[in-house]
Amino acid sequence: MSGNSADGTNGDLAFVMGGGGARAAYQAGVLRYLSRRFPSVQAPIITGVSAGAINAAHLAAHHGTFEQATEELYHMWSNLNVDHVFRTDVGSLSWHVMRWARQLVSGGTKSAPRVRGLLDTEPLRVYLTDAMHAIDGELTGINYNLRTGRLKAVALSTTNYSTGQSVLWVQGQGVKEWERPTRRSRLTTLTVEHVLASSALPIVFPAVKIGAHWFGDGGIRLAAPLSPALHLGAGRILAISTRHSPTARQASRPTITGYPPPVQVAGVMMNSVFLDLLDDDAHRLETINRLLAGLPPEARGGMRPVRLLTVRPSVHPARPPPKDQAPGRRRAPPRQQVRAPAAEGVPFPDAGSGDQANRGAGLSEHDHVPARLSGRADRGGRAGRRDPRIGARRPSGTGGNNRDFRGSGR
Repeated sequence: MSGNSADGTNGDLAFVMGGGGARAAYQAGVLRYLSRRFPSVQAPIITGVSAGAINAAHLAAHHGTFEQATEELYHMWSNLNVDHVFRTDVGSLSWHVMRWARQLVSGGTKSAPRVRGLLDTEPLRVYLTDAMHAIDGELTGINYNLRTGRLKAVALSTTNYSTGQSVLWVQGQGVKEWERPTRRSRLTTLTVEHVLASSALPIVFPAVKIGAHWFGDGGIRLAAPLSPALHLGAGRILAISTRHSPTARQASRPTITGYPPPVQVAGVMMNSVFLDLLDDDAHRLETINRLLAGLPPEARGGMRPVRLLTVRPSVHPARPPPKDQAPGRRRAPPRQQVRAPAAEGVPFPDAGSGDQANRGAGLSEHDHVPARLSGRADRGGRAGRRDPRIGARRPSGTGGNNRDFRGSGR
């Protein structure tokens, strides 16, 4: 699964996991499904940003098989509650609110109390350290997987609050640093601090000090979410988005009436920062792939096509399921309603086509609760024919479940 060719058919497979807060649990469900449907798949390149950095770091640091890693990741999200993320006692919450109020009233003078976040996320540090088996904060499993050749590189994106740059922390073999005006990479030994920094929601969670600077959520300044995987040499990318892609009719339907409240405005702003950029970057990659397809290899100036498959929820993760799909009353929808994930870039080989695939969807018709997707894996055996789209063997016994990877025909 290594090596690159002019057309990208033999390039390394990369997992790209975006942000979205608690919606990153959907990624855990998708990965668990993939590990059961394609148990032999290997992704030597893994990148993550914001909450997706938690999933990326866990996969990269796990010593076991892909299926074992995703199983643990699923249970990590299943067992996660608010107490594991931040302190919820009345004393801590009141103290932080009072300190914030005093700093706002004082205008930020030197005498004002130093406040680093609305919430105390020390419980999250403890939870991740235990879940990822970190030693003195270091994710030692990453180095182990690099030595065994199972992993080529892992990268976590952060935002440097001092410079405003997007900083990509990379641990890998044979990887060189790169730099652009607004983003740069740094080779390092990844720790829990890097994971916390990448997922530190602005203002709400405190920034994390790495070296001499303070860092926060990587989604703030990461304008090109696919860029880290491309820099690390990926020839194929599986991007797991947490953003539901509505139809044109759904997107035009107002969610509120009257003057928009602050919460609505804040929600639109947060979506534009953390959820919308992957779609824009995928569109750019698709355009570049089409241009390169019309050129001979010697005229491409060192550029190469990169195959991209984007997986996303088929319904909005934050909205309740229809009544006929409520727990205990699940009704299997007609086959045509079970939509396969669409490839937002150049489709994988043997990709399907049609408007249904173009719309994009998740892997389960019951994925309104992210964790439920994890439990809907196939019960079939592990042996099966090789699926050329992701370089893995697909189980032959699917128990009548014919959902599969299909690219779009665009």
